[in-house]
Amino acid sequence: MPILRPAGDEPLLPAPLGGPHKMFDGSFVIEFLQVPADLDATVLMRATYFGGHALTKLGKQHPQAPPLHIHFYQAESFIVESGAAGTTTTYGVIDTIHTTEGAYPQTASRSGHASHLPTRSADGVTLIPPYLPHNFWPVSPDDPFWSTTEGEAYASTLPAGRHTDTTLLIWGHPKTHTGPPTGTLASDFPPDMDAAFFLGMLSLVDAVHGQRLAMSPGLGATLMTTQTASGAAMIVAPKAWWLGPLRWAIPWYMQVLLEWTRKVFDRRSVVQLVEDAIAREVVKKQ
Repeated sequence: MPILRPAGDEPLLPAPLGGPHKMFDGSFVIEFLQVPADLDATVLMRATYFGGHALTKLGKQHPQAPPLHIHFYQAESFIVESGAAGTTTTYGVIDTIHTTEGAYPQTASRSGHASHLPTRSADGVTLIPPYLPHNFWPVSPDDPFWSTTEGEAYASTLPAGRHTDTTLLIWGHPKTHTGPPTGTLASDFPPDMDAAFFLGMLSLVDAVHGQRLAMSPGLGATLMTTQTASGAAMIVAPKAWWLGPLRWAIPWYMQVLLEWTRKVFDRRSVVQLVEDAIAREVVKKQ
């Protein structure tokens, strides 16, 4: 019978995927774990934000934090193992602080948006379903949450208070890829999000942040190509309700057009793009 959540003690994937991978000036570490056979998922990862790091104080402006986006085919679930993590979700752009004890919306919402907030189960699993706008970010020690009654009470239970490291266990599901594994890393990507997809994407963003790579049209096309192949679209003007699905459809078709253009100048497949990024930004540094 399928399980609904991992145990949390799963071993790391073999190199070069498993990690731990320290990124963004040492403020963020990600590890990729072996997906249990009875968990219908394609990626299982543990992400840590270091509470005392200067970049963590940036909160939603942390360089790892992605723009608001949706996934068409897969959901993401997560558990807060320590500290506090933030999400921005729905077209109402509602900020929520997630802790080991609960979830605390921080933003007043328009009528109807609150009902679409991610659900949290009794055992602490938060589910972000397909088509729900979302992103993740570290909770700054200066975030107003820590001055609320809930925040002050929670901080008093943490080893370093509001400066405690935050660790999340995140998995993408369900598995939709039914063909043979792709590439030399035996990936489920595309279309499913897996360790190769996330590591390739994050390593490129980290390289831009660290000024090892310059953001260029070619690199931008590579990043958008991986997003498109995974079935993800950015969100524009989320609160402009009168635009309806155009809020994701406009970015999506721009991504598709960009991918067509990229293929004119670069014949590599998206799998090759991801594996080349891992070889250059991960393997060479090990």
